[in-house]
Amino acid sequence: MSEGKASLADLELLEELCDMVKHTSLCGLGQSAPNPVFSTLRYFRDEYLALIDKPIT
Repeated sequence: MSEGKASLADLELLEELCDMVKHTSLCGLGQSAPNPVFSTLRYFRDEYLALIDKPIT
């Protein structure tokens, strides 16, 4: 994303992968590992979208 090569589909895939890891992991560490990504998606979604809409040159 930071290189300007991501799409909305990539953002959706990131969310799906985090959800899958959280719900299929057998240990507490694996279940909590995606939490930082979920937090940034929740509170800083505009920044993700800005990187997708306006690639860095």
